[in-house]
Amino acid sequence: MKKNTPRAAARKPTARPGKGALRWFTPRRVLTLKIISLLSFVVSLVLELYVFGFPDGFFLRWLNTMLVLFLLTSGTVLGIIPLVNYVANRWLKF
Repeated sequence: MKKNTPRAAARKPTARPGKGALRWFTPRRVLTLKIISLLSFVVSLVLELYVFGFPDGFFLRWLNTMLVLFLLTSGTVLGIIPLVNYVANRWLKF
């Protein structure tokens, strides 16, 4: 069977994904995690400084706030939203 695409336009082979748990860490997901961590860093810093100022134990409280924001945001972006999209595309076809 003849292909309709020239050789120059043929798809190049992509890199093979990692094995096991490393398969989950695609470049797009790593970039997403970096953006989420940067946003959590900035939002938690501004929130802590605005609400509490700079008291004793600031850095520990700030790190705890950053961790909570990171977990909530990454869980929403990487878990809940794709699940809702899957359910909507799979079962709610009109």
